[in-house]
Amino acid sequence: MLDQALRHYWHPVAVSTDVTTEPQQVRLLGEPIVLYRDGDGPIALQDKCVHRGAALSRGCIRDGELMCPYHGWQYDRTGNVSFIPALGPDGIIPSQARVQRHRVREQYGAVWVALEEPVADPPPWPDDDWNDPDRRVFMVGTWRWQASAGRMVENAADFAHFNFVHAGFTELADGPFIKPFEIKLTDDGMNYAYDDGVLVREYTLHLPFALHDRKSVMAATGGITWSEQGDSRAGDITTISSVASPVDRAETLIFVYLSRNHSLDVPDEDFAVGFDEIMEQDRMVVEDQVPVELPLDPRSELHLKLADGASIVYRRLLRELGASALA
Repeated sequence: MLDQALRHYWHPVAVSTDVTTEPQQVRLLGEPIVLYRDGDGPIALQDKCVHRGAALSRGCIRDGELMCPYHGWQYDRTGNVSFIPALGPDGIIPSQARVQRHRVREQYGAVWVALEEPVADPPPWPDDDWNDPDRRVFMVGTWRWQASAGRMVENAADFAHFNFVHAGFTELADGPFIKPFEIKLTDDGMNYAYDDGVLVREYTLHLPFALHDRKSVMAATGGITWSEQGDSRAGDITTISSVASPVDRAETLIFVYLSRNHSLDVPDEDFAVGFDEIMEQDRMVVEDQVPVELPLDPRSELHLKLADGASIVYRRLLRELGASALA
């Protein structure tokens, strides 16, 4: 099943700066997680006290450890109970007194969690953008949609809707007619490119829910897309990266980043202008799609061989990923 396979991938669950010493609840694949940090970094534990099932995220940090709000049981960063007030300081703590500790790491300005042993690292950037001094990368923001992660990623990978949903923002320069383009499979997803005469959009998809849209300016006409407005020059590259985190089957937390090799003296905030409007345009469409989850059976929706080519391949890859969990 796909849900089981997804447990073996890293998913971002919070912006790094939002994770503090105060416990908070996040959810991943429907599971509640208590998230907080200490001097050694972020901690992610099952958000359910082993004693009476209270939410540990409603507790607090006492003596450097997470204390349950119900009976004061204290948990160390590994998920083991270290103190039970009702037993006193010399009480023998039962060996079963522990909760599941989730794998957690901090990368790309976010805290990532894997519910099971991960089969891959968090997705890389196309040009190793985070380590290239000639590029600027920043997190534009996060958005929460009442939609599945698969639906969101498919929307981001689909440029055939630009001239309709995003008219005046990200339209294809040569119109809505979709020309042939080639899709290549990779070890962990696929890539493809589309040239509209002004921009070459190179898409790289890393399973399960990460997509990079790398836009290279070929003809500097200015204003063709909101992220290239101004003095665009041939060779300018702007990469918009989206990572969809599956809160549950019908809710997705979306992390969006922007990387560029140009205009390095321009404030990052200037490049974030327009994202709220673009994301809202997409949200209104995607949240209304039926069914909520991305249909993986190729017979469940009508497809156009060329215009829907990337979607067809993406659904097949997810179908194969789910089948691999059963092997």
